[in-house]
Amino acid sequence: MYASRISSCAVLAMLTVVIVFAPSRLRAQMMPMGLPINTTLVITKPAPGQVFGERQVVTMGVGAKQYRFVLNDAYVDSPNPRIQWPDIWQQVRQSRPNFVVQGKGEDTFEKIKPGEQVTIKAMYAPLNRTLEVMTVQPGKGAFEPQKKY
Repeated sequence: MYASRISSCAVLAMLTVVIVFAPSRLRAQMMPMGLPINTTLVITKPAPGQVFGERQVVTMGVGAKQYRFVLNDAYVDSPNPRIQWPDIWQQVRQSRPNFVVQGKGEDTFEKIKPGEQVTIKAMYAPLNRTLEVMTVQPGKGAFEPQKKY
């Protein structure tokens, strides 16, 4: 009788542990990787033989080709404060290429001339590091000072 009482207490304790901790584990396994994130990159194509120094370099993979750019500025265009540019950079910084470019703007990176600065608005998919180019503007985009003549 004493052994059956211990086993029933043990079963009750294990059942309590399962009920308390199982839902959180299930939620963690069911969490989606995330929706695409609106991202803006301001990049400059370096001249041949240019030394990067302390500047941050980002690589874009388009098909079998890889392009290197100096990253002047980058930010997330989302009102959600949970995801910031440093979070995205932390995910892609050790990968080569950093971003896999797809979509209608694939040829954009090949057309950029050395020394030219462009602003790229894109959707970043965290699941596979895909960057889908939406728009390309010369210069710093909307934040470039207006030219007055």
